[in-house]
Amino acid sequence: MAASPFDSPLYAQLFDTSEAGRLFSDTATIRAMLLVEGALAKVQGNLGVIPELSAAAIHRATLEVQIDPGALARPTASNGVPVPGLVAAFREEMKAPEHAQYAHWGATSQDIIDTGLMLRLRQALALAEEDIRAIVTSLGQAAEEHAALPMAARTYGQHATPTSWGAVLAQFGAPLMDALAGLDQVRESALWVSLSGASGTASALGPKAAE
Repeated sequence: MAASPFDSPLYAQLFDTSEAGRLFSDTATIRAMLLVEGALAKVQGNLGVIPELSAAAIHRATLEVQIDPGALARPTASNGVPVPGLVAAFREEMKAPEHAQYAHWGATSQDIIDTGLMLRLRQALALAEEDIRAIVTSLGQAAEEHAALPMAARTYGQHATPTSWGAVLAQFGAPLMDALAGLDQVRESALWVSLSGASGTASALGPKAAE
């Protein structure tokens, strides 16, 4: 049995998820978490939390190292989350233990998972916005074209007073316009970076945690 319609041989082609789906593949999940680790190290190096040379090496490696998702299956099953296995594999792939020891400094697994997810959701929102704008444009054009095309409105499944097909199309577009208007607020209020550390207080990062 398929876990969702997207995995179903019967229903999958009802949904065009090729581009958005790639954002949530195992490979993209790992890539996003590595980007978070790299960005974290870069900022920590700039602030003097970890050695700047090590920060640069870690940041560079997160852009270059490739981690096989299959290689993380066993440590993920053991730890319950993929990050410990990912960090161990990344440090090994760096081949520079003097720098690799500072990877993941002060962070906890949930910080990396949540922030990596936010990176991908930001991209998914951009794709959704693009699609919604295209639909709204098409509806607007069709509504204008058919503004004077009469038809019977319906109430309780029966014919009601006259309306136009253009008016109906405009009504279809109204909630989509509302959705577009709310996307900036969603980005501002929902796409949060997480950096609280193992205890939730970011204490391992010292006095510069807030920076």
